[in-house]
Amino acid sequence: MSPKAKLSLLEIEQEVEAQAREWHRQQLQKRLQQVAEEQGAICPLTGEPLQGACYEAVTLDTCAGTVTLRAHYGRHPKTRKWQHPIRLLWGLKPRQRLSPQLQDRVSYTAAETDSYERAAKMATKWGTPLAASTVHKHAQQMGREAAAQTKVREQHLLDGATQAQAIAPRPNGLEVFCLVVMMDGFMARERGPDWALKPPEAKGSRVEWHEVKAATIYRVDQVAEKASGRRQILQKFWVLAPTQTPPEEFGRAVHAEAIRRGMGKAQYVFVLADGAVWIWNLIEDRFASCLKGLDFYHASTHLWAIAHELFPEEAKAKAWVQPLLHQLKHGQEAGVLNLLEALPAQRQAAGLSLSQLLQRDLAYFQTHREHLHYQALAAKGSPIGTGAMESTCGQLQTRVKRTGQFWKPAGLANLLALKAALQNDDWLALWSRN
Repeated sequence: MSPKAKLSLLEIEQEVEAQAREWHRQQLQKRLQQVAEEQGAICPLTGEPLQGACYEAVTLDTCAGTVTLRAHYGRHPKTRKWQHPIRLLWGLKPRQRLSPQLQDRVSYTAAETDSYERAAKMATKWGTPLAASTVHKHAQQMGREAAAQTKVREQHLLDGATQAQAIAPRPNGLEVFCLVVMMDGFMARERGPDWALKPPEAKGSRVEWHEVKAATIYRVDQVAEKASGRRQILQKFWVLAPTQTPPEEFGRAVHAEAIRRGMGKAQYVFVLADGAVWIWNLIEDRFASCLKGLDFYHASTHLWAIAHELFPEEAKAKAWVQPLLHQLKHGQEAGVLNLLEALPAQRQAAGLSLSQLLQRDLAYFQTHREHLHYQALAAKGSPIGTGAMESTCGQLQTRVKRTGQFWKPAGLANLLALKAALQNDDWLALWSRN
């Protein structure tokens, strides 16, 4: 063979890989055919022989390629329904072609990439050409399964522990750890009621923005420090509620997940959030006895707003606010609150009115006066900011707010359930019945 006719390393590797893949496919088909023959025309659920049994081809797309089996098909003597015993045995849905392992890979790829189209391209690259519509179908199917399992788990957890039990003091002799619960939300773009309205120039509600409610839960002992000095959470868990989920339902889900992650055994449970009213209402409902903190960044933003209202010149505003921020962070929050409470009388004595902005921000600090104990929280191991929650929202928005993405509510809900299952180590449970 001339040097020019020799195969390159890439070509040799591809050739051997193709041969190995075909061997794998043949062996898989042989093994599956054997199981189908052993099952015969017997219903795997009841053990009864089927009536009018005949053979039919069963085709499956697998990670090794497409396999075709010769399997029985017949009518159940009691239900009178026709069935493929082998499909029931393997937990396949009617007309399902993807094998559980391929479905696992496809769903995982869909959850970890930024679009169903990108997931389909990746599937083709790792040897299984699939249409984006097929990826979408199976990711949605498994998302529905993940959401259903989450509901069952949530009910079980809340039935097994009352709120008082969940926040009881840590029994002696157990592992000492602290739990952090953070909540927030971000906006997602959905199709409005007039999405398909024609002609294009006709006025209508084609696009609507709705909030996805989210929570991040982790143990303080799962926070590590990188060589650069930055902190990294080694393991954190998510609660993701579809758009238009009522706050009380979201609070129930967060409560259940917190119980699951050790809320009843933790030495301290820290709950942090920004100033959203709906979040603090559910905190008082579900986490009333926990240690609560207002995100320091949001508190500082409101303090800066007051500074700019009092002192239009940036230098004077900065000189006024920076000492207060230092005091707020280092255990002198009472002094900051006293200063803010005195502002209305001082403005009135100087003949100055109290603007709506000042009234709003002063009221904000009064509302959260018991959530500003940053030094005390930090001394117990709590973060004082919700950076971990912002990170979660950022990761999710990268997936659901890309150019050209306009979600149906159900489609977005299923994807969020799939991503939560992956994040919360519930992935294998999706295929536990297959």
